[in-house]
Amino acid sequence: MAETVEILGTTLPAVKAALHRGRVRLKARSEAGEPEQPVLRAEEQTRLRSYADRFNARDFDARLRLAGRKDVSVYFGRYGESLDWKFVPGLAEGRPALLVSNPADTSEAVEYVVLLDWVNGRICGIRDFRWAKYVTDGLTVTRL
Repeated sequence: MAETVEILGTTLPAVKAALHRGRVRLKARSEAGEPEQPVLRAEEQTRLRSYADRFNARDFDARLRLAGRKDVSVYFGRYGESLDWKFVPGLAEGRPALLVSNPADTSEAVEYVVLLDWVNGRICGIRDFRWAKYVTDGLTVTRL
């Protein structure tokens, strides 16, 4: 615990207290059982599936109508240059996501995720973890 005290710049009693609170919360969560998986509305599922289908078909022109055409075209262009991805609609920690696997891998293991934010049916944000695959370690993902 000395290392934790040093890293956090706090006292040993403070670290012990935080650890105790964390254990109490974990115990309470485990006794409460598994929370229900969030469910996307049908229109959100359709939108996510359509996005994945067009991406897998390399129909990037449909995506370039978005604002920021130059930046968006660079983003899609990078995906267009590689063949090591396949998108499947899903949830990552309960959030709408594209689950990305390598088509050459028959296990279809999720290598990373792309989180999408929507406003009024349009994409307003993309968080792509292609270059930060460590983010998926321990991530709860569900295929739709």
